Amino acid sequence: MIDPELLLPGDCLLYGRTPFRRSAVAWFFGTAINIKTWSRYCHVEIYDGEGESFASRDGQGVACYPLRLSELVCVRRPRLMDYDHDLTRAWFDKYADGQKYDWLGLLSFTYAIHRGDPGKMFCSEFATRAYRQGGLKPFNPALDADCVAPAQLWQSPAFETIYES
Repeated sequence: MIDPELLLPGDCLLYGRTPFRRSAVAWFFGTAINIKTWSRYCHVEIYDGEGESFASRDGQGVACYPLRLSELVCVRRPRLMDYDHDLTRAWFDKYADGQKYDWLGLLSFTYAIHRGDPGKMFCSEFATRAYRQGGLKPFNPALDADCVAPAQLWQSPAFETIYES
């Protein structure tokens, strides 16, 4: 497990599937994402500093949350010359904080049908939009954020891996 003291604001936190005993719904969606993307990553958050991360958590929506280390399997750091976390934070405060979770968008991503809600976001859609606001270009700008899976943040050359379990 990574020492939280090593994390920097803007670090990309990639998570594995939630155990079934803790949440059958999270396990089901995590399994669907794992199968669809052929990866072990099914959730992503952005570390904000001081023991907090921001994310779109299922059933809760977009907000700043206490850092969660359970199921954390990888930490990727934006290449600092490309990224300004203060810009991401300002966008989060002005636009994203409080948005609802996009269940339909997640299902649409899982089934490759574009039907997301512009006023809601799922985790990797949120992270992609947030990183873009901070000046990071993790993917082709023509790729809509609601088409991005957590595993793509692991694959992106815009980050370097600093921890992987």
